Amino acid sequence: MKNSKWNRPEDGFTLIELIVVIAIIGILATFVVPNVMGRTDQAKVAKVKQDFKALDTQCKMFRTDHGRYPDSIDELINPPADFNGFTHTYLDTEPLDPWTNEVYFFEIIDGRPVFISLGEDMTEGGEGYAQDLYSDDSNNQGRY
Repeated sequence: MKNSKWNRPEDGFTLIELIVVIAIIGILATFVVPNVMGRTDQAKVAKVKQDFKALDTQCKMFRTDHGRYPDSIDELINPPADFNGFTHTYLDTEPLDPWTNEVYFFEIIDGRPVFISLGEDMTEGGEGYAQDLYSDDSNNQGRY
């Protein structure tokens, strides 16, 4: 009797092969998952720092064009015309705090713009990931 194309013994995987592959995936997962879990807060801190660098750069560009720092983040999105009558767009949209998806706090401190994220707990003060993050590094104390 001829083997039909559906009954050939070389087709498919054996149960042993499937068990070995599942075991290998399980072993790899035991090493990868613990290293990835709990990194979300570290990623949020990195995003805040990157946003602060970008905002600081845009504020410096605004100062070059207008002779002053912006009064708000909104002024970076909808800036006035510069000395020559040109309007430059510094930001398309306002970056959002990764913990709340709300805008960062903005203050002028010692004549310079400072951006603030209140951290994981969204209240002033705190330690660890609940610590406030400032764009001028005044409160970060190198903890992250």
